[in-house]
Amino acid sequence: MPRNLRPRRCVGVLPGLLVALSPVSQLGFTPVSVVLGERLGLTVGQVGLTVGVYAAAAALATAVLGPVVDVVSPRRVLPVAVTLNVLLSASLLLDPGYAGLLLARVLSGVANSALVLCAAVVVADAHRDDPGGRDRGFSVLQTFTSLGAVAGLGLGAAAAGLGAPQVWSWTVVGYGLVVLALTPLTVRRMPLVRGPAGGPRNGLGTVVREASLALRVPRTALLLLAAGGVGWAIQAAHYAVSLLAQDLDPPLAQRIALSVMIPAGVFLGAGANQLVLGRRSAEDLFRRAYPVLPIACALLALVVGVRGDGSVALLLALLVVLGAVLGTLMPLSPAVLVGWHPDLRGSVTAADSVAKGLGSTVSPVVLGAVAAATSLGGGFLVLAGVAALAAVCARAPRPAV
Repeated sequence: MPRNLRPRRCVGVLPGLLVALSPVSQLGFTPVSVVLGERLGLTVGQVGLTVGVYAAAAALATAVLGPVVDVVSPRRVLPVAVTLNVLLSASLLLDPGYAGLLLARVLSGVANSALVLCAAVVVADAHRDDPGGRDRGFSVLQTFTSLGAVAGLGLGAAAAGLGAPQVWSWTVVGYGLVVLALTPLTVRRMPLVRGPAGGPRNGLGTVVREASLALRVPRTALLLLAAGGVGWAIQAAHYAVSLLAQDLDPPLAQRIALSVMIPAGVFLGAGANQLVLGRRSAEDLFRRAYPVLPIACALLALVVGVRGDGSVALLLALLVVLGAVLGTLMPLSPAVLVGWHPDLRGSVTAADSVAKGLGSTVSPVVLGAVAAATSLGGGFLVLAGVAALAAVCARAPRPAV
């Protein structure tokens, strides 16, 4: 069992400030990409590729870098990831052209994946002997991710509305420089973790083999399926809200309200975790909270199908509930996995991210097809059905050690 070689220091909100840089730079690009595409004379498909290639690069990088951060200390990886993020954001100020833009997006996916993994490892190592603190730490990361998502989307939308994508780039660069300035402090507060019996860390090949065996443990695999269900639900819900807004064509204020209800709920759910996890373990809370997810989806299907008077207000309330459930669940699955496999904290965190990413990739396609063939309410019912199956997986108890 690896051990900490220096006294544990409080890392506080430093990992949260690190992880917030990822959604600010990632999500803010989406609205800005349209303006950049017009300036560069790109087609809609080319603009879409600049958005989608980030997700593909991030998923691949996460799968590769997970075992790497179990071997190479995040003390070495983190400064490089933050610096690269700042430089790539600054490069967009130079109008790099289509090829340069694609390259910047690919490298941004790699840099942000490394940054998020390092933040998770910092939390895991700082609370190695304190499971409750570790579980709350992962929820703090989710809280800052939610704040970064809201800030990134708002900033990107404002910059796109002004026709000035450089506003977004300069802001991301500025925040990135702040994070870069805080990185030495974060590094100093990282516990120095060594390998089994206090010896050197295992080699990459050994870590990959151990991670492969760990992920084949049936109950660990079931937990990853449940994590994939969370990714399935949140991406499908966001897409469904977009379809619903297009169908209802509500006033601008209601359209904005529809778009922010789920992120607002996610923020509330992640914040509530930090209170509840003092009394319950992450594993117990994950098992108990997950069944609420298919119920919320089924209620949304009912409301979307009825469309009666007052349905918009009820819809907004249910979207907040759905977001709160997702905000509760999202940080719990990596916390549980790290608790089960503390020596593979980078690898299992990466596996959790990949599982959620796969769910997020598939769900909009399925929901769109079902909605086109039946109705949006039918799409929500399919969403609820898959979430119910994932809830069964989430009921798996802790694997035998």
